Amino acid sequence: MIALMATQRTDEDWAALRFEAGQHFTPSTPINMAEAFAGRTPQIRKLIETVSERGRHAIIYGEPGVGKTSVAQILQYFVPRKTSEVVYIRKAAFSSDNYSSIWMDIFKSIKFKVDIGDGIKLYSVSDMYSAGVTPSDVVRELSNFKENDIPIIVIDEYNLIKDKDSSHNMAETIKAVSDAGLNVTIVIVGISDTVEDLIEGHASISRCCEEILMPRMDSVEMQALLESRTSKLGMKIIGDAKWKIINLSKGLPAFCHGLGRGAVLSAIDSKRLSVGEVDVDSSISALLSSSQNTLKKDYETAIRSNQAKARFRQILTACALAKTDESGYFTAKQVQAPLTSILKKSIGIDGFNPNLKELASDKRGDVLQQIGSERIYRYRFSNPAMQPFVIMKGIQDGLLDEKAKSALSSPEQGDLFPTVN
Repeated sequence: MIALMATQRTDEDWAALRFEAGQHFTPSTPINMAEAFAGRTPQIRKLIETVSERGRHAIIYGEPGVGKTSVAQILQYFVPRKTSEVVYIRKAAFSSDNYSSIWMDIFKSIKFKVDIGDGIKLYSVSDMYSAGVTPSDVVRELSNFKENDIPIIVIDEYNLIKDKDSSHNMAETIKAVSDAGLNVTIVIVGISDTVEDLIEGHASISRCCEEILMPRMDSVEMQALLESRTSKLGMKIIGDAKWKIINLSKGLPAFCHGLGRGAVLSAIDSKRLSVGEVDVDSSISALLSSSQNTLKKDYETAIRSNQAKARFRQILTACALAKTDESGYFTAKQVQAPLTSILKKSIGIDGFNPNLKELASDKRGDVLQQIGSERIYRYRFSNPAMQPFVIMKGIQDGLLDEKAKSALSSPEQGDLFPTVN
């Protein structure tokens, strides 16, 4: 796109820029091109090393919405090729899938040519297995790749597979492929806190699998995401706006894309090439009012109450602002300080602890997940995307004071809520 000053652009130019912004910011879909990808260098490096080592495979796991699928998809573009050819096959699992159906779908993507009496024709390997697939079938077929092929088989959304026999067969297959030294890399991708919870029989394949935890994006990665996309549009994002998006997104790339896209479109609609904090505020309002936002219903279920003195809205906002560990868990003690700030009065843990437990119940839509035992319960948002949504609702509803809102626009937030003694 030819660089033009804002004053030089016609209405047609602005309309074209608006359309282009929608192509660069993609909150609804994973990134599938290396040039559009930002961050995740350590994870990508581990995956490339895994692909380069014959007999080694990978398991990518972590929270929902942290970019596992995007990393798995762009892996193929980062593998050095030279004289070799990357053969990339991705199968997204469904809850109705089992071991055989997964590999039958994968086999549909593996083609071969043969003459069976009526000339040379192209067939899929799946054509040979009308009765289904066994682990020995998979090992045999995976041995047929050419020596200069680099086959990468990704099985995504693996957490949806509930059949333990299928999961056990998958572990046996990975071990057999590794033991045979086949030139194939199998990558399992799924939502889970641990590898053990993701794949049955994990212990049998731990020796041959690289376990790659996908954490939330750090501020440097999110900054690169925003700056790379705005610069491609010939635009610039001002510091306060950038840090507000980063701090609100809580390490979730989809929210960074969504807020970034909304802010960029706000600036474009005002015929500006500079994105400011006012544009981020506009993006927040647009996101919260979106009729497509599925978080709205869950949020309303969590806070709805017929009691005038119910404080579920305030408590849930305090949970979203609480300090967490690296897995997103917080304790009642860590909720106390932000809740005290929101209520403008001191409150003891016993004053809201029953509400925390209720937020982790079916009555409140299980908006929180509770683990541990009495007095040492830990909580986190069942859907990580709910955390930034709740903070934005808190801003909109006036639950955050000026100090807290100002800190959201700073590179280092610091400790917003000193511990209550």
